[in-house]
Amino acid sequence: MVVMSFMNFAKADLNASLKKFLNGKDLEEGSTQIYLLKRCSAVYAYASGIVLKSDAVTSKNFIEISNNLLFKSVELMVIEENKKLEEAQEQAEKNRKELFNNYIVDGKENWEKNKSHFKGSYISEDMAICSKLTEEN
Repeated sequence: MVVMSFMNFAKADLNASLKKFLNGKDLEEGSTQIYLLKRCSAVYAYASGIVLKSDAVTSKNFIEISNNLLFKSVELMVIEENKKLEEAQEQAEKNRKELFNNYIVDGKENWEKNKSHFKGSYISEDMAICSKLTEEN
């Protein structure tokens, strides 16, 4: 039940930047790490799609980072939440898809405002946070 309420809270807080989401959270807590990994996986998948036509190499790198982050979230779900591997993979992919779809909607709205999918939005802040996460690993 705790996980379900966390997921509902996380979904309700989705359009806030990761910076706001993480404010006051214990980064050592498994559920926070799992959400952060899924969210970063989604933002890298989104970025991959955005740059695909203009820069295929960067797009490929972004999707590899996205998949690595998702895999790490699955590993943590197995360890922290005692989930079976298949169940964790299915849940992580479903969550990433939801987060990814929200990035698409918000990115389109941002594009209409200032002709950028990232700049001037929480999406660029999320990319900055997630890039720090990937540098450390």
